[in-house]
Amino acid sequence: MASYTAEKGAILQPGNQINRLSSYNTEGVFGWPGFELYELVGYVKVSNLTADKANNKSFNLTVPSPDRRPDDRVRDDRTSLVVQADADRPAYIYSASIAIGQDIPSAGEPSYPATPLTADIDGTNTEILLFGPDNSGSPFGVPATQANGLAAATAVTTAFSSGTIAQGESDVSVAEAPFWTAVTTSGIDDQDAANAMMFRVTADTTFKVYNVNAVTSTSVDGDGVFISSDDKDAGKAAYIICRVNYLRPAAATSFMDIIGSLDFASQVGGSDS
Repeated sequence: MASYTAEKGAILQPGNQINRLSSYNTEGVFGWPGFELYELVGYVKVSNLTADKANNKSFNLTVPSPDRRPDDRVRDDRTSLVVQADADRPAYIYSASIAIGQDIPSAGEPSYPATPLTADIDGTNTEILLFGPDNSGSPFGVPATQANGLAAATAVTTAFSSGTIAQGESDVSVAEAPFWTAVTTSGIDDQDAANAMMFRVTADTTFKVYNVNAVTSTSVDGDGVFISSDDKDAGKAAYIICRVNYLRPAAATSFMDIIGSLDFASQVGGSDS
């Protein structure tokens, strides 16, 4: 297999972005002068039955390779979804999203692929699926009193009902969008900013999916997830699809930013030697 530099995608100028940003290459866009904006998308495939649910309640996400020929794939799928950051150029997560995959279109209409692939995901009533940053194998959760923007970096499903979360279920960040919308009229209160903060990380940070009891959970306290035996027999699986959006300060300016505008002797008929 050829060797590729990992996660070193181009940072595009806005006019050059004509497709979805590459999650696999960690491709960014100068969407705001001085900042690079990123979008990472990954998925979890759930195909186990109820007997194995206890081993299926914390998941890394697969970021699919652009190479779709499994017998001749130059680049393997990535086995984790990682937001890149460091102390000099932190990452600020401003949005997250989670969904349960559904064949398109649904309801028995002709679809792609022709044979339905997707299944409902089963679990314990009142529990949820949470997508967010990893904390040494556990979720951070979204605390009742926020102080750091975790609501912008976390997305959750509706609770399991009748033992199921149906295909097509989806939601955005707990905070929806990290913008101020109102303040307490008697004076600005800390809760006014609860859903108005981005989540800042200063090191590469893995995002995972957890089966938990509540959005505030800080441990993987769910019972686990599975699919029905009928769906298993039909060759189906449940797909948990997740997306995270973040921005970073652009790399510092350098000589390359001005070299094309300098006058060299060779440009006016002389010699640069």
